[in-house]
Amino acid sequence: MTELSIGFTESERARVGELYWAAFGPKLRIAFRDEATGVAQVTAALRPDRALIARVDGQVAGMCGFHHDGHGAVDLSWAGLRAGLGIVAAAWAALTLAPLDRRERDGVLVLDGICVAAEHRGRGIGSALLDAVTELAARHGDQWVQLSVIDTNPRAEALYRRHGFATAEHGSLGPLRHLYGFDRYRTMRKRTW
Repeated sequence: MTELSIGFTESERARVGELYWAAFGPKLRIAFRDEATGVAQVTAALRPDRALIARVDGQVAGMCGFHHDGHGAVDLSWAGLRAGLGIVAAAWAALTLAPLDRRERDGVLVLDGICVAAEHRGRGIGSALLDAVTELAARHGDQWVQLSVIDTNPRAEALYRRHGFATAEHGSLGPLRHLYGFDRYRTMRKRTW
């Protein structure tokens, strides 16, 4: 049985970090000197209060991060980067992460990554997370839920469309595509009511 709740325990932090990195590490890798550093920074920057967690038999199986009150699920702030990396590496990380930043907007709950462990995919966990985060947005008084999906992830895009998300805009990284491993992305939105 899948249980959903906001937040995770400190003992679950590493698992949530692993899931997030498995899904988004290829895009984030350029910001860090090596994978271990990237995983450590992302894991340390996770905010439990901005993460909807799916558990199966008490174990973390998926997460859906979101932005609220100026913070996302992975709060890679300048202060945190500088403390963990030093000033030069933090400056590089901040510069290379900036094009991937998705800011929150009034009336819109912006998602900060949705991911499901490989061994749990195809079991409805992603669908349950999307339904729950839509309900959360409505409770917050938001009219829309918004997410971004890259052109190299058609399976995720199909899931979002099945759940009522529609393309609101298209974007391209242009020459930066070589750094991040993808070129185009779609911003998709769904009404909460």
